[in-house]
Amino acid sequence: MANGEEDGGEALLPVGEERSLTQDEDAERAELESFVTNLQERYQQKAQERQQNQAPDRPAEEDFFRYDSSLKKNTAFVKRLKQFTAQQLPSLMQDVSGLNLTKYISEVSAALVEAKLKMSDIGAVLTLCNHLHRHYAEFAPTLFENWQKLLLIKPGEKVANPSKMRVDLRFYAELISLGIFQNKMGLPLLGACLTGLIAQDKEEHVNLSIVLSFCKHCGDEYAGLVPTRMTVLAKKYDVTMPVSPLLSPDRQGNLRNLLRDYYQSLAEHLRTEHKQLQMAEKSRRKMLQSKGEVTAEKREQLAQLQASYEKLHASTGTLADLLGEAMPELEEPSEPGISGTEGSVLDGRPGEELQFGSLDPWRDEETKSFYVDLPDLRQFLPNYCDKKQPGQQQTVNQSMQQQQLQQQADQQQPDDEEDSEGAGDLVPDMSAAGPPITEETLDMEMPELDGDLADLESTGSLLEDDDTASTVDPDGGDSELGKDGTNGGSGAAASGANGTPSNQGNRRYFEQFVQNLQNCVNRELIDNAAIDFLLNLNTKSKRKRLVKVLFGVQRTRLDLLPMYARFVAIIDLVSPDVAHELCQMLKIDFKYHLKKKDQINIETKIKVVRYIGELVKFGIYKKLEALYCLRCLLHSFQHHNVEMTCAFLEVCGVYLYNCPDSRMRTNAFLEQMMRLKMNTTMLDRYVQQVENVYYLVKRPEGLKVTRKERPLIHTYIRQLIFKELDKANVDKMIKLLRRLNWEEEGTFTYAVRCLSRAYNIRYHLIRSLADLLAGLNSYQERAVVRVIDTVLEDIRTGLEIHDNKLAQRRVAMVKYLGELYNYQLVDSDNILNTLYSIISFGVTLTHDGPPSLVDPPESLFRLKLACVLLDTCGQYFTTGENRRRLDYFLVFFQQYYWYKKSHPYFAGSGSVGAGATGPTSTTTSEVVTAPTGTAGPNVKDLFPILMDHMYRECLKSLRPKLKLYGGFEQAKEAVQELRQKIFPSDELERVNQESVAGEQQQSSQRTTVSDAPDSSDREDSLQSDDCTSDAGDDISEGYGPKRPNGKRGTVDDDDDADTPSPPIDGVDRELEGYDEDDEDEDNDEDQEYYDDERDGVALLQEEGEGVEQPPLQKLPEDLEFEREFERMSTEYSQQRAKDAAKVNPKHVPIPITFRNETKKTYDQLQEPTNVNTDTVPFALMIRGKGKQQTYKKFEAPEDSPLAQYIREQERKLQEEKDSVKRLTLNISERLEEEDYQESLNQPTRITDPLRMRPLKPAKFKHPKGVPDIDAIFH
Repeated sequence: MANGEEDGGEALLPVGEERSLTQDEDAERAELESFVTNLQERYQQKAQERQQNQAPDRPAEEDFFRYDSSLKKNTAFVKRLKQFTAQQLPSLMQDVSGLNLTKYISEVSAALVEAKLKMSDIGAVLTLCNHLHRHYAEFAPTLFENWQKLLLIKPGEKVANPSKMRVDLRFYAELISLGIFQNKMGLPLLGACLTGLIAQDKEEHVNLSIVLSFCKHCGDEYAGLVPTRMTVLAKKYDVTMPVSPLLSPDRQGNLRNLLRDYYQSLAEHLRTEHKQLQMAEKSRRKMLQSKGEVTAEKREQLAQLQASYEKLHASTGTLADLLGEAMPELEEPSEPGISGTEGSVLDGRPGEELQFGSLDPWRDEETKSFYVDLPDLRQFLPNYCDKKQPGQQQTVNQSMQQQQLQQQADQQQPDDEEDSEGAGDLVPDMSAAGPPITEETLDMEMPELDGDLADLESTGSLLEDDDTASTVDPDGGDSELGKDGTNGGSGAAASGANGTPSNQGNRRYFEQFVQNLQNCVNRELIDNAAIDFLLNLNTKSKRKRLVKVLFGVQRTRLDLLPMYARFVAIIDLVSPDVAHELCQMLKIDFKYHLKKKDQINIETKIKVVRYIGELVKFGIYKKLEALYCLRCLLHSFQHHNVEMTCAFLEVCGVYLYNCPDSRMRTNAFLEQMMRLKMNTTMLDRYVQQVENVYYLVKRPEGLKVTRKERPLIHTYIRQLIFKELDKANVDKMIKLLRRLNWEEEGTFTYAVRCLSRAYNIRYHLIRSLADLLAGLNSYQERAVVRVIDTVLEDIRTGLEIHDNKLAQRRVAMVKYLGELYNYQLVDSDNILNTLYSIISFGVTLTHDGPPSLVDPPESLFRLKLACVLLDTCGQYFTTGENRRRLDYFLVFFQQYYWYKKSHPYFAGSGSVGAGATGPTSTTTSEVVTAPTGTAGPNVKDLFPILMDHMYRECLKSLRPKLKLYGGFEQAKEAVQELRQKIFPSDELERVNQESVAGEQQQSSQRTTVSDAPDSSDREDSLQSDDCTSDAGDDISEGYGPKRPNGKRGTVDDDDDADTPSPPIDGVDRELEGYDEDDEDEDNDEDQEYYDDERDGVALLQEEGEGVEQPPLQKLPEDLEFEREFERMSTEYSQQRAKDAAKVNPKHVPIPITFRNETKKTYDQLQEPTNVNTDTVPFALMIRGKGKQQTYKKFEAPEDSPLAQYIREQERKLQEEKDSVKRLTLNISERLEEEDYQESLNQPTRITDPLRMRPLKPAKFKHPKGVPDIDAIFH
């Protein structure tokens, strides 16, 4: 029988399968037949409509005369058409039957095209169009004209309203299929519209909805599109799909191929979106690991990418189903094991231990043993099995509880009933604790505390009552214990001989257990108490009462919190409900105190957060929940919340920070806490607590910084220069630095070192440092020279070493050198030599050879250095010889710039600027480009635009009218032309020989720059060391406007700032690029010629050095100069005569009133006076009544300090006047002797009459104040 039943069962199984397969086939066949039937009916109906519309039987014109043709009704009808809906079709058809629309057919056509229709309105509007087409012959042509205006898409034009275009495209396609528009007339416009929509949208696919709508509704007629499911079913059941007779299969294939191309681009777009989504997800995970949280902006961006991808994926699937194409394959994430588990702080990944290294949450073995090594309950509970083992947790817990309840059911039933009466009221409703905390909750910008304050009031009041009871009864214990008045002896007596409590003493035994629980202050006692509870008191009602006892620990007994947490951890091995309810009560109480925001009960708040921290270390309180508490505290980081945060981190911060799954978030919260500490005004004790707990958690290991021991005087120098120096106290710093012992070698060397390191101060204070050095120049000239040498050597060393780490240092030193020139500490030779060194040292101006090691092709840092130096001090190279020499440098600077810009590294293959033949005439500062038609790559695409702007702005500020070269070849030609005009080829060798001979006779060697004209012209260097005058430097160098703040040694020479530099043989005119119309009007009168005295080569004698010079004759320019000089001298003398003499502030003049009082008459003068030679007369000015001043005469003894001081001052003043007079006479004699010797040594040399800067005629200055009428009319 058994075998027969088995055979019968096996026979029944195929029958059931056959039934299900038959039902599925019937459903599929019915679905296919329904689809085919609907398709055939629609094609037949459209064929009939098309046949009627192609040959309509229209009424005669006389028939329209009986219809209404009034303007009012026809206009109202047109307005209704613009707001067409399917519900208005009956009324509109009735109106059409009674109106004569012959004169309004164009307005009707325009209204139908402009109407904002829905997909559900297409059938109704087609019915109306059929009626109009069959009655009015002009309807179809006018309607087509309006469609042409709407559907004709221009190249590059986007669809303004995609939703209307989607409906209009279907409307127009239906008009063609109904025959209102002939195929020859309507299809070209439809094809052009579809081609425009698809061809211009193969990247962004913004027209995808329009194309999909057309394929769904009209794809079967125009492209032969059938859903893939119907095609598969038709092949399966051998059913022929009906074909639309509108278009031939060949013409349908053209549109199908166009749609397939569009689908390929759509598939590629989908892959790109998928990769972007994966990258965004990967970035989110990295941010979560590095910062511990994900910003709201990142989450919003990821949500947008996810929504966009899902929409694109759905549209791609729809189009693939219509076209019969397969969905594109999407790459899966390359990183395995990315998925995380719920409840972990970070995504679980393999290898996190390797990432964080060996982390120890305990830091010592004793602490680890306390929190990890729990007692082995198998020695005390016979049927206990570790709940950590998989598959046994639930079974063991249930069996343990059932066994305990079964053993005590008969004995403890009455007691349990009594306890259960009020047990439900002891633990409050846990719904106020809120939902579990997830990672998304932690990532919220502003965490909100769920639960109302009224719901949290119950737990708070429960705790307050508990604390009150504990305060009243200092011995502790449960409140019920005080009511019963039992003690430990009664509980012990009630127990049986074997230690198990009897039926009568069970309740008293629990009360005694609670009382003794507060005395468990070590590990052994609390372990014994936990085992005792599991053996004797483990019932549901007792566990609820135990939760209340554990929750109501006294707020001052913080030492019990670790013990109670260990007690809960041991109980949790058997009964997890105790730990769960205790955690919920602590969570509710924490939210209650946090939301109440009162400034009382700080001890209770500290107890709650420390309790939570202890439970976290035992694994009872979840880490996510604990981090959420920390997040809530940091959200309102003030007052008591600061102390709660510090207490929480003090207990479990080290544990959370050293656990791999919570390390990142804890670190993020610690950094947030420190930022809040820095940006919030706190009490000092709060600041100290925050810092202590921060460094307790993040122990600074291996960060022993050895401070360099410096002498006290060195520290003082660094304090003055690097910390206290600013723009306002430069004079004070000069006085303090002057007090140093500059004679001591160590102090001198260290002060020079600090004054040379401009890169150790802020960039905007470099000018103040240069001002400080200029002030010290009058007192410590040797130190200033050492500083300047150090600065130049540092710049030179930076040119020899190409290291990006020295970039800021090099910029600061170049800026410092420019400021030193502005304060007259270096001359123009040093600046120009440095500029030429920047663009020429280690530079080979060719693209063929190997790249330079000190100036690689990709490095544009030297361009920046040159621009910084020119921007700092180039504005003062405006007059005299300095202007001409800077113009020479700008030619070489442009050559170096184009050498960099035209390098293949930036320009690709080919040379840039080769086609530029010459400059074109421009009126503003612009680049001379190559003529039209020259081939060359566009270098601006690769060359950094910021560097290009810096270069142009620098040259524009120096020479606004300068025409820039347009290419490297053009710049090279300009350099060669400059060389030929300054040093012709036949004289170049002779000039070099004379230059070498001249250098041997001089005391100092000069550095020349290759590929550049001599940039070290001497400027009045023949002055004697004994008569170092600033006036000579001002005349030769034009230092007048160099001191922007006008502090020490400034010369007012603003009138010379606009004087243009004169050309030499037409060179300067071509270099500077000035047009003739733009030059000053007095340029012809101020023609100047310069000579080079440093090299001993006269530029004016380049072409005729060997020819004997004619005798000295005064040229017209010399005569003009003499006249101007005499006029200037006369005006200056008159101006000096008018100026009032400056009064020495040390000598206060005698007031006029006092003079009148002391004036003697003639009779008084005739009287003999007794002059006392032992005293000195004085006049004392004292304050009188009001603002009046009175004077009192007195005589001081000659030996008094006051009289001696006055005599000493008068003597010093007289000696100073005599010294100045003597020096003036010596200087005049020396100058006369030097002029005489120069005339003897160079009898044939034409002296330059314009050694001093030419002065323009003095500008007319209008007299200020009220005019003097007497001087005008008398």
